[in-house]
Amino acid sequence: ATVLILFSFVFIWAEKVGTRTRTYGKLTMKDAVLMGLAQCLSLIPGVSRSGATVSAGLFLNLDREVATRFSFLLAIPAVLASGLFSLDDAFNPTDGQSATGLQLLVGTGIAFILGYISIAWLLKFVSHHSFAWFAVWRIPVGVLVMVLLATGVITA
Repeated sequence: ATVLILFSFVFIWAEKVGTRTRTYGKLTMKDAVLMGLAQCLSLIPGVSRSGATVSAGLFLNLDREVATRFSFLLAIPAVLASGLFSLDDAFNPTDGQSATGLQLLVGTGIAFILGYISIAWLLKFVSHHSFAWFAVWRIPVGVLVMVLLATGVITA
């Protein structure tokens, strides 16, 4: 909960200090490595992978849309590897709830279509709006999680 709140300020800071002047043609290998390393921050609970990489892109003065698009391109190997790694669990789960190949295919297809639509919307949104909207919502969510933890409704 604390990191959820704290990282919102990192996002706002990146939005404020980044000049957003660099486009695709200005991306370098150094940018790719630094944004790739930023993905490691998502191992910390409360830090999203895309939030970490987009913030890194903004700190590197990338345009919002470029930072966002590159962030999602960086996700492809991680998501693909994660999916392949868990494929055996889908067919041979320990709880006895296995899926058929058709179910997995339909689920993956629907997830791909909805993901594509969501990313297309997000790219259009960030080309005209600040990331502050995404940073600000994290604060009340973090406070809510703290309250739920403090009252014992949820456990850490």
